[in-house]
Amino acid sequence: MTAFTENDLKRLEDLIINGQKAIETRLTSLESGQKAIENSIGEIKREIQVLEIGQTEIKGEIRTLDAKITGLNARVQLIEASVGKIPDLAEKIGEVKNWKQIGISIVTAFVGGVIGWLIRGK
Repeated sequence: MTAFTENDLKRLEDLIINGQKAIETRLTSLESGQKAIENSIGEIKREIQVLEIGQTEIKGEIRTLDAKITGLNARVQLIEASVGKIPDLAEKIGEVKNWKQIGISIVTAFVGGVIGWLIRGK
């Protein structure tokens, strides 16, 4: 067996102490990393909550837009029905114009006849 000297024991003690310090440093580093990860997770959770609130607001706006679109569809249907009546109205107006022309021609002929009869009668 070999005899251990005091220097050997001192070196062994230094190695053990340095190893413990290295392990403590690594543990401290791991704890710091863990705290950073926990902080990041907390920030992510807050961001997720903000996104969920935003998503809820967007869903509400979509519902509002859907209601407005439904109202616009009803208005468009009314306008389409009105536009569909335009040819009929144009035809009726044309008929009225023809009757006015015929009526004016008859009234003019009658007035002309009466004036002519009055002139001949005198």
